Amino acid sequence: MVKGLNPARMRKRACFGHLGKSKQVNPNTGRPLQGFMVDFEVWYGEYTLTLNQRLAYHGLDKDIAKVIFIRHNNKIADVQKVKLGEVLYDIHEVQMDDGLTADGFDLVALKKVETNG
Repeated sequence: MVKGLNPARMRKRACFGHLGKSKQVNPNTGRPLQGFMVDFEVWYGEYTLTLNQRLAYHGLDKDIAKVIFIRHNNKIADVQKVKLGEVLYDIHEVQMDDGLTADGFDLVALKKVETNG
């Protein structure tokens, strides 16, 4: 999808994973609480879309929190969540590279997870 990005911009770590049973227990019921379970980590950089790109890529969806880029990785097709720092996001859409060259990157559109409380 995206070629020619500078890998030096990839300065932060993203944790890709899913929701599962955590080690924390609900004191009222004794059942394990749902928590984020890390499947793998990758380096990422933040990607800024122009207004024209944003309209073409998302339409008028204002729920998209941010777009990040990572090195092409087929494993992201199997995960639903990303944690950047302490903030949890849903993966809204992935624009995967064809993977034919070593300089391929994937764009990952993220939507902030809504929590109650």
